[in-house]
Amino acid sequence: MITLQEIKKTAKLAKIEITEQEAQLYTTQLSAVLDWVAKLQEIKTEPANQTDPACTYQRPDIPVNFEDAPALSAAFNDKKDNFLKVKKVL
Repeated sequence: MITLQEIKKTAKLAKIEITEQEAQLYTTQLSAVLDWVAKLQEIKTEPANQTDPACTYQRPDIPVNFEDAPALSAAFNDKKDNFLKVKKVL
């Protein structure tokens, strides 16, 4: 809970002029915010289970040689050195 004196002191430090009504309003509003933050701090959080089988599947990486590489290369109009150039994919 924040007090009226703390609100006035904070306003003075921030060089903000506030009325008595504003100070009382800010007291109730900031107290509600601080209570809400305190409730959030009570929540127990645990890290996600990183051994979930749905997340750990990996496909085997098996190299495959393409048998008709010259035909594939001939299908490309734009080539640079040993690379085939394609349009930019966004």
